[in-house]
Amino acid sequence: MNKRDCAVWLGGVAFIGLCPFVIVAGQTPASAACPIPDSVLDQPTVIASFLNSECTKQTLTQDTTYYRYYNDDNTYRFGRFLTTNFYDSSNGKTTLDAIQELALAQYFGPPPNLAQLRERVTLPAGLDVYIGVAGPQPPKACYPGGATQAFIENTRTTGISFIFDGNVPDGGSLPANCYSVGKSIPEPSAVFGIGAIAILGLATIFNPAFTKSKIKHLPNG
Repeated sequence: MNKRDCAVWLGGVAFIGLCPFVIVAGQTPASAACPIPDSVLDQPTVIASFLNSECTKQTLTQDTTYYRYYNDDNTYRFGRFLTTNFYDSSNGKTTLDAIQELALAQYFGPPPNLAQLRERVTLPAGLDVYIGVAGPQPPKACYPGGATQAFIENTRTTGISFIFDGNVPDGGSLPANCYSVGKSIPEPSAVFGIGAIAILGLATIFNPAFTKSKIKHLPNG
């Protein structure tokens, strides 16, 4: 094996070895900073809904009240995502505040969650709750998040109660551009950049060697 063939062989081995790193580098793995159990089937999505994919596990020492917001036709009345934020006429908070601070993107659905009604949710002592901050949804200017966000595994756990707690004042509509979103492109990491550079470098090895090899073996005529 001559030096050029050896370079090509080594380049191929390096290329194959680097590919998994390049692919994985563009993805967002489940964060250890948010210990949502593996038993939650949509674990990655739940983790990503928290700001910076961070949450803490808390085991309640006493019955605790949370709130959930939903539509006046009872759509979204029951669910695993809760909050301690209180949206009501008594504090001047409206449906628009709830939608933006809880990042209830209106392109989800149909129908979208309009946060028209408030449910008081009582969680029993001993229940594990995952607490963090609601992360933004695109466009961030429309759905910045920022409210307290709580997640529970199972709404049917014994001792959990959902009770209607009142209406949320209408806050009007969001700008038109808030009702749709384009496909997001994952932000590549530094490792992705390094891998890409490495592959480009390897290409300079493959291309001349491959071209010369084909020229050398072309039949006469």
